[in-house]
This record gives sequence, C-alpha cells and structure tokens, in this order.
Amino acid sequence: MKKSVCGLFFALAFAAALSALEVNRPELEESGSVDTVQFENYGGPHAVIDTAAAIVNIGTELGLEVAQDLENFAVIRPDAKYSLIHAVDSSVAEKLDADILILNKNAGVDHIKNLRRIITGYLQAAYDYESEDAEVIATFITVYNAVYRNDIATFEERYKQIVLDNVTEDKVGLSTVWSDWAGNSQIVIPLNDVQGGISAVDTTVISDENVVEALRQEEDKAVDLREDMLEIKEKETVNATEKAQEAQKAAAQERKEGNQEKAEEFAQESAEQQEIADRKTEEVKVEQKELEEDMKELGMAVPEVEDTSSYLTGLFVVNEASNLYTLITVNGITGEVIRKSSVNQIKGKTVYVVSDITITQEGDVYEFYDDMYLAMCGIDDGHSAPRLCLIDSSALELKKQSDEILSDSSELIERNGDYYVIVKSDGKHYVACYSKDLMLKNISTLEVSPSTPLNMLASGILVTDVQGNPRMLDASLAEIW
Repeated sequence: MKKSVCGLFFALAFAAALSALEVNRPELEESGSVDTVQFENYGGPHAVIDTAAAIVNIGTELGLEVAQDLENFAVIRPDAKYSLIHAVDSSVAEKLDADILILNKNAGVDHIKNLRRIITGYLQAAYDYESEDAEVIATFITVYNAVYRNDIATFEERYKQIVLDNVTEDKVGLSTVWSDWAGNSQIVIPLNDVQGGISAVDTTVISDENVVEALRQEEDKAVDLREDMLEIKEKETVNATEKAQEAQKAAAQERKEGNQEKAEEFAQESAEQQEIADRKTEEVKVEQKELEEDMKELGMAVPEVEDTSSYLTGLFVVNEASNLYTLITVNGITGEVIRKSSVNQIKGKTVYVVSDITITQEGDVYEFYDDMYLAMCGIDDGHSAPRLCLIDSSALELKKQSDEILSDSSELIERNGDYYVIVKSDGKHYVACYSKDLMLKNISTLEVSPSTPLNMLASGILVTDVQGNPRMLDASLAEIW
C-alpha cells in the first residue's frame, strides 16, 4: 500500500523548476514523439523595466474583472495590451470551457518568466489560487500551449464551440520564440469548474502525456515541477472528496425531512464528486510511479517501499465467546508474523477491502490510502461502542470510525459499493447506508429490530420492523411496503 501525506506546504524549488524551461534557443521538434519545449527569451536591455509585482498585477487586474461573474461569457479589455476572453457556456455539458489570454500587438512581454507571472496573477485573482499553486499551473499552461501551438484539431476535440469561436489556427497556443508572441498568441487555459477553487483549471489536460513527455526531455526531467503538480492534484482529490461528503450529508438530511427530489440531486452531486476524487487518485498513482522511475534514473533518492508481495493478512480470534477478532499480517512463505493490529474488537468475520480512500486529519493534513479494511469494531460495554471503522491495510491501525453507534447485533452488508448496517439513536434502531469512506448517505425513517437481518433482494432490502413485521426498503432506504 502506498500512502502519501500532504499538508499546506510546498517544496521551495520553483526557481530551479521554472528556469529549467527558460533557455536561449527555440526547439519544438516532431519526430514521432514530443520533444522538449525550450523558450527563446529576449536577452538585451529594456527601455522600460517593470517590477515583478507590476507584471503580476497585469494578470491580477484581468482576473478581478472575470471574478465578478464567473458563470457567463465575457471579453475583458479587448483594446488593451493584454485581453482575456472568458469563454464559458453552461448550456453545453460536453467538452471544456476555457479562458483565453490574448497578447495583442502592443504587448510588451518578452520573457517566459514574466508571461508566467501574468498568468499567476490572473489565476490568483480569478480563482483564488494560492501563489505557489498558481505558479506551478502557470508553468504547465505555457508548456501545454507550446506543445499544442497551431494544433487546431486537438482544440476542436477538447473544447466547446464557444472556445473555438474565439481562437484561430494561426494564433492558438504559444510560440517558443518571444518575438512571435505579440499579436500572435491565444493562450488557452482549460477550465474544469469555475467555482471549484483549487479545481478551477483542468490540471489533467495541462499535464497530459504529451506535456509531461516534453518536460521529461529536460536534463532534470522537471522532477521538482512535476512533484509540485502532484501535490496540487492531491489537493484536488481532497477537495472533491470533501464535496462528495458534504453532498452525502445533505442528501441524508433531505431524505430525513422527506424531500426525496432534493435528496436525489445531492446524491447525484456526491457521486459525481466521488468519481472525480477516484479519477484524480488514480492519476496521482500513475504519475507518482513515473516520477519515481525518473528519479531513480537521475540517481535521486526515492523512499524505499516495503516489499509486501509475500505478505498475507487475515482475521484471527481474540475472544471466541464474544465473537471478536483482530487482523494479523504474516509472511506467506515463512509464516513469520509481520504485525498485529491494535484493533482487537472487530465484530464478526465480515471485513471488506475498500480502495482509494482520503482521510482528513486535523491541521489540514490529508492521508491517501490505496486500500483499507472496512469492518464493524467495538462492543457495547460502556467504555467501547460498536461503530464502523476503517483500518490502514499496511500498519493495521484504526484511521477513521463512523459518527453513529451501531446496534450491538448488527450485521454488515455491501451492495453496489455502499455499506448497510443497523444504527442506534435515542434507544431506537434504523437501517443506515454508508459510503466507503464512512460518510452516512441515508438512514431509514422506519424503526427496525436491533437484530434484523438485512436481506438484499433484487426488489429491495427485506428487514424486520420493531413490531416483528417484514418490511421492504429500497436502496435509498425509503419504504416500499
């Protein structure tokens, strides 16, 4: 299992990462594969010297105007040196919206560092990016636009018509030669969710395989820059996970209040955000592996990963009379006990493996897990209480538990990626449905027997109510009969 921890800090290596992409000769060759992108910058004296802050402010001013109405199309400062087209169309679901930064004929930018400063200022003002994240994304945006310079077919494939109506084949993207920029540049910034904060720009698109391959041609394979992008994508995973969890809670509350239609809207939103989180998690895994391979090739230190290929983990009896178990990992070849779980109150023999889990800890620290064990843990003895729990599949440590207390005689049933149990509230018992990250999705209004079986049938969930009568619930735990 691979676990990564991401806080609100970044490697202080921007200067090295950015300068690696600033050289004095143009080169964008096509020889069956993408070659390195090298920008030619102006190297002579300047008549007017602007401060870095003033250059960033060019983008900031554009961004502040766009931020006033993120949901609608806008053309910002069409007659200025630098213009911005906010090409969004919420009536079209397929393909991407985009911001288009236009360098007009009188634009004075002549160094890639300064162009990135303009984009950085824009991202901060328009979408509230932190400066460090905006710098990384700005760098990827410039490389992305250089890789796809004049490639109108790719833009047609990826972007909505409202974007295509505002670009032309001869100007779209970014030349690698500074003298070609003014009057000939339409820098496309793909948008994922204009209200998405850290997820506003589509980082998947600006770091696609061709862009990454171009970066990998650098002498240092742009390792620092790519690491910074992975940290941003991990933040995006957390952002989507938190939105999914909030929508789950809202759906459960709406169902409790009898607002079924509103509940379904929140449930759909939750599913969409969870899909984004899962996709980003998988993306990070793949790119992290590629990055580590490049680091090894460069002779850089890569954290050693424990060889677990022969390890086996299973349930072992703790207290047979109480039906309690624990998890133990053994070497499958020698039988050596590798580790024992500190969780020694797993109830029953039902344990599920769940994948791609994000856990939020205090202090804005996030933990990502490829695999975890989901089980019922604890007993109703006054000190402990039965709850659903998530156990780290490597260290076998308890990482998260459900907010709700379970019936001491509940069973745990999985169906279509959801997990059903009996919960106890104010001395009464109800059927509850949880997501794989232990967020409560739904809870029945029907009071049930604390020891009711959960009979999963094609027509619904057959349970025993508190009077001992058979009752049928649907997957959302609404009563059928």
